[in-house]
Amino acid sequence: MGRPSAGARWWHDKKTDKYFIRDIDDGKSVKFSLGFGESDEPNFENRRETELAKYIAQKHAGEKQRIKHQDASDVFVAEVIARYIEVRIQKWELHDYDNPPARVEELKARLGVLLDFFGQMTVTQLDHDAVGDFVDFLDERTYQRELARAQLSYEKAKKRRSWKPEEETGPKPVDKRFNPKAAIRYLDDLNSAIAVAVRTKLLKYGTTVPTPKDYKPRTAVFTRKQMADLIKAARRKRGHAFIDNKPVKDAPIWMHLARFLLIAIYTGSRKDKVWRTSFKNEKDCPWIEFKGSGSTRIAIYHRIGDKEVEHAKKLAPTIPVPARLAAHLERWKRMGLKYPCQGLEGRVGNPRTAMENLFAEVLGDDHDAVIHTLRHTAATWLVSRAELPMAAIASYLGMSVETLVRRYAKVRMIDHIRVGRSFTQSRAGSEHHSDPDSVEFQSGRFVSPALTNGLTDTDRNKWVRNVSERAENQNNAMNSVDASDDAAA
Repeated sequence: MGRPSAGARWWHDKKTDKYFIRDIDDGKSVKFSLGFGESDEPNFENRRETELAKYIAQKHAGEKQRIKHQDASDVFVAEVIARYIEVRIQKWELHDYDNPPARVEELKARLGVLLDFFGQMTVTQLDHDAVGDFVDFLDERTYQRELARAQLSYEKAKKRRSWKPEEETGPKPVDKRFNPKAAIRYLDDLNSAIAVAVRTKLLKYGTTVPTPKDYKPRTAVFTRKQMADLIKAARRKRGHAFIDNKPVKDAPIWMHLARFLLIAIYTGSRKDKVWRTSFKNEKDCPWIEFKGSGSTRIAIYHRIGDKEVEHAKKLAPTIPVPARLAAHLERWKRMGLKYPCQGLEGRVGNPRTAMENLFAEVLGDDHDAVIHTLRHTAATWLVSRAELPMAAIASYLGMSVETLVRRYAKVRMIDHIRVGRSFTQSRAGSEHHSDPDSVEFQSGRFVSPALTNGLTDTDRNKWVRNVSERAENQNNAMNSVDASDDAAA
């Protein structure tokens, strides 16, 4: 009789200092690396056990995928997440989804974190206490990551020529903070996974994982002077850089941020659309197309590549570029740039960190600005122009009219004034036939409509031949806007 299988287990290869998972699956030997060793991971003991538990949970989930209508107390979170990965990421076309998930790699990373913490719990164990422990877990991860960054920055500083041993201060201190809102995005994914498990009948019934209160919408808006100061500071910033693999002093290290700011504020586009923009149709990124010649030459901004997927909540319509920005874009292209937001090394990258440094330098440490504030500012500036239709603004920015009205309609106070004045000037609810310029008409008295006793629905819908349609339109309350309104617009 052969030796019985030891089951799934971790195994350490001392020669390579790497941990592996070993198992027997369907009579075949399974072995794969976990990607770390004792020298790579300070808490290698905890991590190897966690990875082993994750593997066992996923294997267990795979064996139970075909069992329907299970009780929530019998289903592990690992099973729910395994089903969610299958439905939402791998086979989304078969489950009434229009598109694959946006930023799928980020979603996979979040699901991995959820598996690390919740994988061995059942669905019924997802209560407030579990969520509180998960927040602590995320806080500890963030704290350890910041400690590692501070240590790395310290080690780099010690290798510089300007390093002075007498200035030894050690790594920058890191504060450990409690941030419950950091868990919101993860828990939203977990709730989505549970909903999918119920819809696909893995679970008999679902449960809602409690989440912390969401972030309040940001209200920061740049003034024109602040935008000018940011662009000016980005253009003037100088520092050390590597150009063509050679160190260069006094290089314009933030010039790409100035170009980013101009594109973002003129088009109101989202961050990842702006910094990925190309001057060539590369199919997988936004691009600028120039048409015509001379005075008729225009630039078209294709905010989504031919091979990219447009998501319903992140619309990216093609728009004509404003003339001032088009002139900048054409000049940058003549300079030999392949991408408007490329750095000195000729590549493009996420400008988040550099932009945070720019905001801090120009606005001070107590500012509330982020890169998305540029899009918020563009929307606020456009909505404040009363002559622009809300639908046109929404189409230009790539957001729904409902979102634009809900978030920004309060900016357009002139519309509110006009609505209120239409009541007071037209005696709302009455049939007015008096002169709209008369004192009686502008008195603001509310009078019940004088209707004929025998008037039916059919009668009310008949066209009155004796009354000029044009004359009635002239008396329309919604057109009663005096010159002061137009001046305020």
